[in-house]
Amino acid sequence: MPKYILLIISISLSLSEPAHSSGTYSPNLVYQLAMEKKLASDDQWLKLLHYSDGRSVIKSETFFLSSTGKNDPSSELESTIKGFFQDNTNDNSLHPQCLFPARLLWLQDKLDNRDIFPVVRCIKFEQWKQENNTSSISLVFVTGYLGNPASFFGHLLMKFNSSSSHEDPDSPLLDSSINFGANTGPQDNPLKYVTYGLFGGYNAMMAESQYYSHEYGYAENEQRELWEYKLDLTEDEIDLLVAHLWELKGKKFTYYFLNGNCATQMAKFIEIILNEPILVSFQAWDMPLDIFKSISNIYHDGRPLVKSISKRESKFARIYRKLFSLEKNERLVVKGIVDNIDKLKTDAYRHLSIVEKARILDLLFDYYELISVDGSELEKVVAKQNKRILLLERLSFQPIDIEWDTVETNPPHLAQNPQKLGVSFGYSTEFGAIGTVSIRAAYYDFLALEAARFKNSNATFFDVNIRFSDDKVWLQKFDILNLTTLNILQVDLFEEKKFAWQTRLAVEQQDLSCRSCEAVRWYGGVGKAVQFFDNISIYAIPEVMLDIGNIKDSAIGAGLGLLYTSSENWKTHFKVTPRAGIDNNDILLSWDNRFGNEQDWDIRLNFEHHKASDISLSFSRYF
Repeated sequence: MPKYILLIISISLSLSEPAHSSGTYSPNLVYQLAMEKKLASDDQWLKLLHYSDGRSVIKSETFFLSSTGKNDPSSELESTIKGFFQDNTNDNSLHPQCLFPARLLWLQDKLDNRDIFPVVRCIKFEQWKQENNTSSISLVFVTGYLGNPASFFGHLLMKFNSSSSHEDPDSPLLDSSINFGANTGPQDNPLKYVTYGLFGGYNAMMAESQYYSHEYGYAENEQRELWEYKLDLTEDEIDLLVAHLWELKGKKFTYYFLNGNCATQMAKFIEIILNEPILVSFQAWDMPLDIFKSISNIYHDGRPLVKSISKRESKFARIYRKLFSLEKNERLVVKGIVDNIDKLKTDAYRHLSIVEKARILDLLFDYYELISVDGSELEKVVAKQNKRILLLERLSFQPIDIEWDTVETNPPHLAQNPQKLGVSFGYSTEFGAIGTVSIRAAYYDFLALEAARFKNSNATFFDVNIRFSDDKVWLQKFDILNLTTLNILQVDLFEEKKFAWQTRLAVEQQDLSCRSCEAVRWYGGVGKAVQFFDNISIYAIPEVMLDIGNIKDSAIGAGLGLLYTSSENWKTHFKVTPRAGIDNNDILLSWDNRFGNEQDWDIRLNFEHHKASDISLSFSRYF
């Protein structure tokens, strides 16, 4: 039947229905207009319903007005349009227009008519919208934290910036932030979290809170950096996203650690107003870092999607930066006062200039603020008392503006890409000429560029080396996970309470002198590390090597290592591990040196010794 005949029939039917405040429009007519425009299959409509592979990923039945809306977008569109024509009541909080304001805005825009539906006043939504008063939207990258499996890859938040605070560097702490995370239990251990996360055992929701709560938890408590990417969006786009957040309040998703996590859902949320995807299509997992690399390359309406980038330092990072902005004699005074607050009365402090005193007191306020958060109960009491003494001292001379040195660090989108494909060629004392193909799923190793990651650490997952020589091919290693963090404080004001640690689970050659001699092994150890001159780190980590297939081949050892960064283009890692087992003792040596500072490639020189020796030169691409 021709389309114009359908339209005439629809108009005739609508004339027999009661009149509405929207004039001559009726549910059937509006639905017919929507079908004429093929809105049921419109990409943005499917995004608003969170469809993936023909079905919505939202579990909550209250998100749908149609009983088949979860897998039938046409039915949900029809129910939505009919629902928007429902009569007003004294309490409109449950009216479909008030439950789904983003759908209302979208339909009005697509049908090019703001008056096509009856006017319904949604008091609760309008109050909530006014309280947030959103003028812009940001995505926030929280750097990784190796103290929790959920945080290895970093985290992603969304921030709704109010118009009254976006120019003030401190007041944004009162802005609304949106977090997406698994609804875990307080007693859930890492094994349960990983298992449930991989197989969809947890529910998750978009949770709204004030930004300062996350800033405190991440930057002040866990000492992680927060990088804010403000997006360049129009007022209509912001209104649509704000309205859609209202629609998602309390709605349940299934949480998946790999592809249903914070990066997945925040990217899907922002994609509602974009014409191109944010998520990487060729991999089976979504990482926060990938999202920020993607949005930094997207143009939206002819302009870069990212309008500005800013960093929120951790308090520890601020203390470190301020401490090393001081002269040597000033640092000695600071150390003396930390050891004994009465050192404020000594000549070493009294003979300083007003500017020097002000800088020292400013640093000490930050120091005691951190102790108030991270110290023992006794340390917290002492910190409170000392802050009062410092305040009285600060009031004893006139106010003064303090200028501190800034430290430029690269934002997340300039970090080295997490996936690796490499090839190397070299020489083995056992097999002669050798080659190796390397594939790594994630994330970074000791020699990676130090941008937006936990410093002095290694976090690699599913890292495979396939070696070949003559007509033989064999597995040199398959690291399922390999985690090491040196946990170097770098500031001598604090008591060294943190330990360096490592854990590794791998399938690997028993040693470099054999082929097809794979063993399944777990390594674990705890030790200490120190840093010199800001570019040399030395560590000692006693370790246990457990051979799971042949327990008698297990051993204990001591990993002694050195990391040295000469420049952004040159970094080296040397490690020697004397090891003692039941049947034999041996020594392992390794040396890696990186050349280049690009995000997507580097060249490395590698030497290894374990009963045989290998030396090779490798080229790796990161993507």
